[in-house]
Amino acid sequence: MLLLTAVSSLLTGFLVAVGVIGRETSRLGRQRREPVWRLEEAAMFVAENLPYNAASELDPLELKELLRWHLNQLQFSESESESGSSGASVADQQGSSQDLYREARSKGYEITKPVIQEVVDGHLRYLAIIGALGIAQKD
Repeated sequence: MLLLTAVSSLLTGFLVAVGVIGRETSRLGRQRREPVWRLEEAAMFVAENLPYNAASELDPLELKELLRWHLNQLQFSESESESGSSGASVADQQGSSQDLYREARSKGYEITKPVIQEVVDGHLRYLAIIGALGIAQKD
C-alpha cells in the first residue's frame, strides 16, 4: 500500500510538471523575440554594403564609433518623442545624418556628409533586418 501511494504521488507530480512546462513553453513560443543589436555584426553589415568610395574613407574603428553615436541618437530621440517633445523620428534620416555629421566633426573625424548618409542608410537597413525598427507588437 505504501508503494502504491509513493508511485501515485510521483506520477501525479510528474504529470503536473509536464503540464506546467508545456504551458510555459507554449506561452514563450508565442512571444515576439526581442532584437539584439551587436556592434560587430552591425559594423560588418554596414561595411559590406557601403559603396567603395564611402568605405575607402572610413576605417573600422571610425565606423563602429559612428554606429554607436547613431544608435544613441535613435534611442534619445525615441524617448523624447514618447514624452511628447518634438524629437527626430527614425524616418527623419536627413536630420539624423546631419546630427551624426556634426558629432563626428566635433570629435575631429575628417568625414564627408555623403559618407555619413551612407552609414546612416546602412545602419537603418541593419536595424530593419534584425527587427529593431517599427512598432512593437503587444501580447
